[in-house]
Amino acid sequence: MPTLLGHLQALVELTGPSGSEEDVVKYLAKEALDLADTVEVDAFGNVHAVKRAEREDARTLLIAAHTDEIGFRVKTIEPSGFLRLEKVGGSDDRILPAQRVWIRTREGKLLGVIGTKSAHLLTDADRVRVTPYTELYVDVGAESSEAVRAMGIRVGDPVGFQGELAELGRGTGRYTAHALDDRAGCAVLLALLERYRDTPPPVTLVVAFTTQEEVGLRGAQNVARRHRPDVALALDMTAVDDTPEVKTKHLRLGQGPAVKVMDMSTLSHPAVRRGLDLAADHLKLPVQHELLKGIGTDAGALQYAGAGTPAGAVSVGNRYTHSPVEVLDLADLQGALDLLHAFADALPSLDLRFVNLEE
Repeated sequence: MPTLLGHLQALVELTGPSGSEEDVVKYLAKEALDLADTVEVDAFGNVHAVKRAEREDARTLLIAAHTDEIGFRVKTIEPSGFLRLEKVGGSDDRILPAQRVWIRTREGKLLGVIGTKSAHLLTDADRVRVTPYTELYVDVGAESSEAVRAMGIRVGDPVGFQGELAELGRGTGRYTAHALDDRAGCAVLLALLERYRDTPPPVTLVVAFTTQEEVGLRGAQNVARRHRPDVALALDMTAVDDTPEVKTKHLRLGQGPAVKVMDMSTLSHPAVRRGLDLAADHLKLPVQHELLKGIGTDAGALQYAGAGTPAGAVSVGNRYTHSPVEVLDLADLQGALDLLHAFADALPSLDLRFVNLEE
């Protein structure tokens, strides 16, 4: 049975930019089949895994983590054999040159590199200029467009960063990979289902592995229209600001998962925040509180489920977000798993009213 870390290792090796999450969806659906009562993949690509409570009148908790990563699509194949790219999601042009990428074809993945001007040929102007992605190209070793097409590469093929999960230093518990956002959340939700393998949860648990979060919470909008949960949570990564070039120090790696207060997509429901804080107190689990306007999560779509649903989010700190070298602390990830488990166990008795008019 894969561990939390084992699931994460398998998930980050898959290439799945928004709209091309097929390989990730296959993995998650297959793993969930042995853990949930029902598993379905909808037309949008979302995976719905439902673990029913023993009581038919139990509350329903929906937790979502997104499957997609930022990346690219092959936009043009030049006569010289180089590929031009179109962005999918919010990557940073500064970090793109000299990166290894996978081009995922119908026959399998092919390695390419995003070209960069050799250091010996740089002019002074080159050294201070950020090259926009529209000027970048991918080198797959081909000398002509015919050679590219013979490899099976077509316009529209998805392109993602190449890499694997690896621990920084030795014994740090801090791991780097691309697409930790949000394959780490997906790994946690598989681990949460595993905790209820032999015992039904006290609430009906709907785990949604969503698509196209990075381009506008699109998969979660479909999920919200389908379910009428009593509570909806997103589980996602968030940007920590504890590195030398950032002075704010609002969120720190290794200081526990974060209970979201607000971001640009949602203001967390007060009852959900209270419930998460109470669950953390019960576990004696350190948590942080996230107020970050420059980010959005699936909670922004899930809050509209039914006639409106108490919604919030649990976040896991991530350094160097939307890059090939994202970094998380395994203790934060484990903490998120424990927090969600405790919240689900306590949800049957949680007061979900926005206000108590009797007070």
